[in-house]
Amino acid sequence: MKKLSLLVVFTWLLLWGAVASATELVEKFSDDYVLQLLRNEGYNPEKMKDGLFRLKVDNTTIALFNKADGDMQLYYSPSGVRVPLENINDWNRTHRLSRAYLDGDKDPVLESDLLSNGGLTEKHVTEFLKVFMMSVDAYRKFLAEHMQQR
Repeated sequence: MKKLSLLVVFTWLLLWGAVASATELVEKFSDDYVLQLLRNEGYNPEKMKDGLFRLKVDNTTIALFNKADGDMQLYYSPSGVRVPLENINDWNRTHRLSRAYLDGDKDPVLESDLLSNGGLTEKHVTEFLKVFMMSVDAYRKFLAEHMQQR
């Protein structure tokens, strides 16, 4: 009985530690931690350089920046797509949680930031990714509807 009690206590401590680490607030995640977190979520990330990861999801390439101050940024931009600035402004007026703009090459960009003020948890990061992927899906449809003919 004593061994069973010790096993139960040990198992509980292991489970509590896993839950606590997933919900514990941190100021910044290391690149190695972000890489493992992305893999655990089913992504196949590629570390391009310090603080920069590339994710391919359903034939869509997303960049994730792990900033030195702890903030994170997600970035999506299809090349070869032309959309009038007025339509990009319409996106910004009618959508939350991301921002769109035309970059220096006039390619449409969609970005979103996760601020680390107050701390981050794994859940913050994973939900940030999920919401951004939904925004990317909507943005792709939006771009297809408003694309200029060359």
